[in-house]
Amino acid sequence: MAINLAKIHRVNCANLSLSFMPKLENTYVEMLNNKDRVILDETLNLSLIRDLLKSSMPLPSMNKEVILHGDYWPGNILWKEDTLVSIIDWEDSGLGDPLTDLANSQLEILYHFGMQAMNDFTNRYKSMMPEVNFTNLPFWQLFAALRLSTFPEWGLEKARKISGGKDTSHLFVKRLTEFGKLMFIHFFEND
Repeated sequence: MAINLAKIHRVNCANLSLSFMPKLENTYVEMLNNKDRVILDETLNLSLIRDLLKSSMPLPSMNKEVILHGDYWPGNILWKEDTLVSIIDWEDSGLGDPLTDLANSQLEILYHFGMQAMNDFTNRYKSMMPEVNFTNLPFWQLFAALRLSTFPEWGLEKARKISGGKDTSHLFVKRLTEFGKLMFIHFFEND
C-alpha cells in the first residue's frame, strides 16, 4: 500500500494541467470554519482539535504540492490474487501536501488493522519518500480525525449488516479516541 501511495505522490505534475483539481488544504480550512458540518464530540476532544488547528493555520508549506488521492485506504485498492488491479474512489482527489493522504491512510489502517499495521505502513512510506518533510504530520493527523467527525454515520448501515445487525459504531469511536490521544502525545512531545 505504501508503495502505491508513494507512486501517486511522485507523479510529475510540472507539465500537467491540473487547474480542475481542488487544493485540499482549502477544503480542510472550510471544514474548520463550518461548525454546522462538524460534530464536536467532546469525548474525542474535537473542539480542542478544531481550535488547535484553527490557531495553526495556515500551516507553513514544507513539501511540494502533489496529486492526492483523498481517500487512500485498503477498501479503495483492488487486488486480484497478489497483483494490484486498480486504485478506486478518486472523487476526493486534489492537490496538496502528501502528508494529507498519509494521515488519512494512517487513521483508516489503524481503525481496520491496528497500531502495528499503521506503524508498518508509515515506516514503509517514510523510507520511500525521504524528500518529504514530516514536521507537520501531527497537524494532518488531527485534520484526519476531525475530517471523520463530518460523517460519523457513514458506512454504519453496511457495517451493521456485516456484523449481524449489531451497532459497531462504538469501535469506531474507540479507535478514533486512541488515534487522537496518540497524535496529541506525539504533537506535544515534539513541541
